Amino acid sequence: MKFLLFMLSWISLAAYGQFKLPAQRITEKISVDGVKNEAAWGLSNPSQEHFTTLRPSPGNKASFPTTISVLYDDNALYFFIECSDFPDSVSRVLSVRDDNNANIDFVAIFLDTYNDRQNGFYFGITSMGVQMDGKILSNELNSQLNLVWVSAVKLGTKGWCAELKIPYSAMRFAEKEVQDWNINFTRQIARKREQSCWFPVRPDFENYLVNSGKLVGVAHIKPPLRLSLLPYISSYLNQQSSTKYARSLFGGMDVKFGINEAFTLDLTLVPDFGQVIFDNQVLNTSPFEIEFNENRQFFTEGMELFNKSGIFYSRRIGVQAPMAVLKTNLLENEVIYGVQDKPQLYNATKLSGRTRKGLGVGVFNAVSAPTVGVAYNTVTNEKREFLAAPLTNYNTVVLDQNLRQNSSITLTNTNVTRAGNFYDANVTALNTNLNFYDNLYFLNAKATCSQKFLSTADQLGYNWGIGAGKKRGNLIYSMNYFEEDNHYDNNDIGINPINNRRIVSSNIGYRHYKPLGKFVRLTTNLSLSYNRLFAPNVYTESYFDWTATALTKTFDAFGINAYASFTDKFDYFEPRTWGSYFIVPRWHGAGAWISTNYQKAFAVDANFYYEGFGTNQPWKHFTYTFSPRIRLSKKMLVVMEWFLEQQRSDRGFAVQFSTPVDTVQGILFGERNRNILTQLLELNYTLTNRMNLSLRTRHYWSVLDYHRFFTLNQDGTLLPASTLGLDAEGHSAYNLNYNALTVDCAFRWVVKQGSELSMVWKSSVFRSVQNITPNYFQNMNDLFNAGLFNSFSIKFLYWLDVAELKSTIRSKNKH
Repeated sequence: MKFLLFMLSWISLAAYGQFKLPAQRITEKISVDGVKNEAAWGLSNPSQEHFTTLRPSPGNKASFPTTISVLYDDNALYFFIECSDFPDSVSRVLSVRDDNNANIDFVAIFLDTYNDRQNGFYFGITSMGVQMDGKILSNELNSQLNLVWVSAVKLGTKGWCAELKIPYSAMRFAEKEVQDWNINFTRQIARKREQSCWFPVRPDFENYLVNSGKLVGVAHIKPPLRLSLLPYISSYLNQQSSTKYARSLFGGMDVKFGINEAFTLDLTLVPDFGQVIFDNQVLNTSPFEIEFNENRQFFTEGMELFNKSGIFYSRRIGVQAPMAVLKTNLLENEVIYGVQDKPQLYNATKLSGRTRKGLGVGVFNAVSAPTVGVAYNTVTNEKREFLAAPLTNYNTVVLDQNLRQNSSITLTNTNVTRAGNFYDANVTALNTNLNFYDNLYFLNAKATCSQKFLSTADQLGYNWGIGAGKKRGNLIYSMNYFEEDNHYDNNDIGINPINNRRIVSSNIGYRHYKPLGKFVRLTTNLSLSYNRLFAPNVYTESYFDWTATALTKTFDAFGINAYASFTDKFDYFEPRTWGSYFIVPRWHGAGAWISTNYQKAFAVDANFYYEGFGTNQPWKHFTYTFSPRIRLSKKMLVVMEWFLEQQRSDRGFAVQFSTPVDTVQGILFGERNRNILTQLLELNYTLTNRMNLSLRTRHYWSVLDYHRFFTLNQDGTLLPASTLGLDAEGHSAYNLNYNALTVDCAFRWVVKQGSELSMVWKSSVFRSVQNITPNYFQNMNDLFNAGLFNSFSIKFLYWLDVAELKSTIRSKNKH
């Protein structure tokens, strides 16, 4: 075994020595135009070779050669990449920035400037000149980070060429005499669905930093002054009623300052998030909070270090305060009638970087304004304003140490401090990710402690978990244990809808990457889970989930899966009263999906899933999705989606939406039918590689219709109840017809790199009524009659690089 590992290491090192890409220093100015017309390019030592394929069939020679030339000066790296191909076959599809889709030809660079094989930068360019970039941490690419660099492409008789100028200000690296950076390249040929790499990358461990060669010859360069300003001005015209509009004007600034070669300070002053797309609102009748995606740019760019431990949820800051905070100032018999939408964020700051010894440091701080809510008294029917959330400071500190074999250990601390009579909170997490034998095996462990500083007494909670397994090769497997006590709560700046649990899980899978008959890739996976409460230590459920997927030689993909519980489920959360539980009958289900080749002008995604509860019972769930994708031209793509979920004779806690006349003693459950219809239309029209028009409309319709009621027995079974569930007006207090219709239409123009003009129209209507409307067209008519809220806005951001500005001023003064 030791001899085998030695030989593998020797072979790897021998192959590694062949992948060196020389860079030549120049003094001549390079004009980035996609043409190799400067004499300096003649000094380069180009690497011309066939890349090695990653997909569809790994390990083969790429269909066409790719030539790479590298130059550098005191300010930037210059790449000239010649992608040989038949000129008529090169993709002419225009895409939006960072859209790595199957219809584009592109080439991309992976740069590991700290040689730790965990942190790096990604720069890509399509054959139509659209940029793609991002930051890499532990093999996770954050493409939300838009760096500022220059590129150009040119289509010719031998394929297409890309010329890139990557300023040192767009990267981070240590100051030393000779730079020795890891580098890799990847190229996609869309019509062949072929992706290949300069340094071979294995499909079972798709990591472009671990699998990389060397960029050599870069010497005597210094990290530049990294100071950029991004001031903005925005104007809004918001509809307040059918006849009244309100105008508003905002201004603010983002600042990015490189404190030294490794650390960067990002600051946003009086940010404006009014153009952010709508959330996918749903009707939530579960006992758990819904987690929404973060769409605000400041909280998506460069946040990968803060998210590594899984205890940071940025939407808590200025968007989604925890319910425990919102209820602090409620009086007896009061419920929350409404809360101010998205209070002002005064400022937010983040400091991040990594030292030469691989220690990553991140510090985040934000201050949000107080939030006002409206309370409703269920006895007197009176309403009043109250302070829902006070002036609040949010803080996160991260220390992340790189270790050998792509391993790491991470310490994260989050803290929330609130003004007035509201409680404060603190959470500390320690995570380790260890890899062995060339990343073949892994051992992961974590431990987290939460503290809530209440007026009565402090609340302390914890969780911990450990997992180990094999993650490379055809056969993979893992075993995991996770434990979380009933006091753990990280929801003040994190999200954890459920605590109080013990989970033992295992997973085994097999992946076949070589062509087999009509298939180019086959995978299957089986997972098992056994669950208990932490306190009391009682059994809740156990189940299995099996999946199998396949990719054909025509690049159509499909999959099937089956899942079932081994016993009845003992649900301690659905009753909403601690100590009670509800017995969910043993469940089972199956499903299938298909995704046809996106390379074609018309493609389809579709799936069907079924879930049944008990034996010979009417309690069943059906889910259907149909999503056609139509590429109308090289510039326009239309995606539609219809999603239908039918819950028949579903049983659960009866959530009341008004006050019933005949109240029932005990915990009320109901049997209901619920239909959920979601319709989505997305249109992207890319005018140029810097100009895009997008439209996104979404209609969500959920109808909740009860037809029987029960009280929950102490043994978890249900006893029929005589109530009809009617309120004083004769309507069901539990039925609901909920609609959410949103429209996001945006025109964006990148005036110059880093600067952008955007014009946005947003429209929405949200409607909840207790009258059930089974007719779709009548429902839509009632929805539009409820009135749409419209918002029109224009925003201009201008990027100023202080170093570039100083250089321009000096140049003018010389003349």
